[in-house]
Amino acid sequence: VPVPETNLLELRAEGEHPERLQQLVNRWAESYEEFRAEEIEAASGRTTAELEDQQVQLQARIDAARAELQSFREANDIVSLERGENSSLAKLKGLNDSLNKAQETLIAARARKTAIDEAIARGETVVPSEQKAEIAKLQLGVQRGQIRLAELRQRYTQVYIDRDPVLKSLPGELRAMQDELAHAIRLARTTVSDEAQQAVEAALVSVAALEQQLVDHQRDVQLFNDRFKEFKALEENLTRLDTLHADNQQRLAQIQVSNFKKYPPIQVVEWARIPAAPIYPDYDRDLLIAIAAALGLALFVTWLVEYLSGQAASPSGTPYLGVRIHHTDQLQGPQTGDSRLIDHPGSQPDALAAPPPNLPVLPRELAVAEVSALMGAIEPTTAAYATLLLSGVSPYELPLLHAGCFNDDQRQISVPGAGRREVVISARAWQRLQDILGNLDEARMSLPVAEIDSHLRAGAQGARLADPGSINALALWHTYVVFLIRQGVDASALAQRVGAVPPEVLATLMHYAPPDGNRPPGSIEFTHPAL
Repeated sequence: VPVPETNLLELRAEGEHPERLQQLVNRWAESYEEFRAEEIEAASGRTTAELEDQQVQLQARIDAARAELQSFREANDIVSLERGENSSLAKLKGLNDSLNKAQETLIAARARKTAIDEAIARGETVVPSEQKAEIAKLQLGVQRGQIRLAELRQRYTQVYIDRDPVLKSLPGELRAMQDELAHAIRLARTTVSDEAQQAVEAALVSVAALEQQLVDHQRDVQLFNDRFKEFKALEENLTRLDTLHADNQQRLAQIQVSNFKKYPPIQVVEWARIPAAPIYPDYDRDLLIAIAAALGLALFVTWLVEYLSGQAASPSGTPYLGVRIHHTDQLQGPQTGDSRLIDHPGSQPDALAAPPPNLPVLPRELAVAEVSALMGAIEPTTAAYATLLLSGVSPYELPLLHAGCFNDDQRQISVPGAGRREVVISARAWQRLQDILGNLDEARMSLPVAEIDSHLRAGAQGARLADPGSINALALWHTYVVFLIRQGVDASALAQRVGAVPPEVLATLMHYAPPDGNRPPGSIEFTHPAL
């Protein structure tokens, strides 16, 4: 049997032996779970098994290919996937750079040698750096000697100079200095020329050695290129295997998603158990039916006697229960009686017409005094469930509650299901819940709704309330909904507190709203006076 406004199914079995029926229903649920698992396995198990086997084989091949690639890299000194960053190619580049520099040095050495030879041929003074100071000193001495000899010849005659023992030696000293200068210049030219020639020969030797090294290393580079091609092939093979592995993994995920859509998961919210009270026959109901039948028969006999006696029928209308739309002046101030009774003395004469036939039948609304009397007459566990109903949790949501829905620190109830919401209750109302919080687990509640209804009817009889058969979990929840609507709560705040209400029922309930319109949620009292 589907549970209204939920995605739950209720399995029921009725009979004379409750123990066997409990085992039968539980076995029924277990068999369905096994059948569902076998159906999913038959639909996708073979394909999934083949793909998983392929995944294992591919993973083994990937591990082997990765190990082979690593060994090949270490054996051939491949440190990077970029060719230029490996040692062989880096060394080849270094040799080319060195050869270019050596050739530039050779060209510069030859150019210098040619320039020196041309300067010597023109008779220019070519002096090495380390001899420049010495030759400059000799040139200065020769220049001074020439100047002094020229000054003496201007002042004295040659005869006088030749007779003077000091002056006559000056020309000889000057010639000796000139000879020494000429010898130093010849030696400097020879030195510079030899150094230039040696630089050329050294550059030639360097170029020849680098060219030979380059030739030898090119063979190594060719071998490295072949190995690098093999390395790239191994790497491409590993990439291909990784791609196949990822594709298979994606196919597995798609199969799992399609199975989830085609075969949604099921969960047993509550296993069958032996009821505390007999489901059938319902003695309380049968008693009420018998009383109602007797009362009806008595009324019929009375009417028949009056009819046969010729008495006229009473002019007053027959009282009935229903939803009545009040005018504005009728909603001012408190009502002294039950306004749901259409022929109540306080009702207006023009309100005696029956309500439209298309209005939905609403549960019974209990007065605050009736709720208080009922709460005092029922045991604590049933009173705890009644507190949940008078706080906005509907009877259809009670089976969904578990221990994880209750936050003791914030006094907050997380209501699951289609009308998921957070309900905060007062500290006094929270104390009433302690009798059921210890009996809840992660998947079930201790009392079914039918058993709660039975306890509520028994409590109503004990409190001597009128019509106890109409007092049930839905009536308590309906009483709380009407309590909020009479305060002027809007539809949004109402849905956040009690969950979704069908539009046609909500439209009927809005007749209880005050004439001055909705009030903000902050001015609404969400705790029922009976709590």
